[in-house]
Amino acid sequence: MNPKKLLAIHDLSGIGHTSLMAVIPIMYHYGIQTSVLPTSLLSGNTCYPGYFMQDTSAVMQAMIGHWQAMGITFNTIYSGFLGSPRQVEILAEAIKTLAAPDCLIVVDPVLADDGKLYSCYDESMVTSMQQAISFADLITPNYTEACFLTNSAYHQQPETGEIEQICKSLCAMGVKQVIITSIPAGKDTKTCYYHSSKGILNSYDCKYIPTFYPGTGDVFTSLITAKLLNNIDVNTAIREASVFIYEAITKSNAMGRDKREGICLDQMLKLS
Repeated sequence: MNPKKLLAIHDLSGIGHTSLMAVIPIMYHYGIQTSVLPTSLLSGNTCYPGYFMQDTSAVMQAMIGHWQAMGITFNTIYSGFLGSPRQVEILAEAIKTLAAPDCLIVVDPVLADDGKLYSCYDESMVTSMQQAISFADLITPNYTEACFLTNSAYHQQPETGEIEQICKSLCAMGVKQVIITSIPAGKDTKTCYYHSSKGILNSYDCKYIPTFYPGTGDVFTSLITAKLLNNIDVNTAIREASVFIYEAITKSNAMGRDKREGICLDQMLKLS
């Protein structure tokens, strides 16, 4: 049996359970051989005032070149935070040169939340991210990101028909499967899944806890990816990942954890 070999293209924060500090332990927990292509190096995630951040675009290109020369390929490529339009081009290069036949491409199009772009981005990154998702078999935007990617209006209570149209618009860009998270639904939220070939929208209710831990999106998409690679169907993967996040937030709150560190991933993985 061929080993599950995944390339994670994310930033690396020295402190906090976000980005690669979340991806790596989850993948190892699920028996997935993981290599990394860091997009940026940070002293701590962006919730820490005065954090240091170093762009690693040149390093990424050098690493890709070395791996290509050695004939290394991966059967899954999973990207998260990309720091610039240039890094979208580097992602395309990585997929072109390092993807094995039938490689699963997962893109978490990190851009925005709560109806607005993150401060490090402008509209040029939205355009570039539209290119990035065109490579993907599966994308996992939150509702805000899905709106930006499709130039759709952001609504506090979006109708099911609106979400379905957003999914169809994303698939028209080349995406095969879409999971949209953090869709406002009254006092709670919901997650929706759409497969382009089936044309059916599935919806999952999620309990909302009024707090914020960085990295929950990284954990969610990492769990989905890991479960799919272990032959768990996508609907089960979504339900299980959603429960994991809810229980992790609940446990982290009970522990009085510093929210900047992210959820108590180390404790949760011991229980799963």
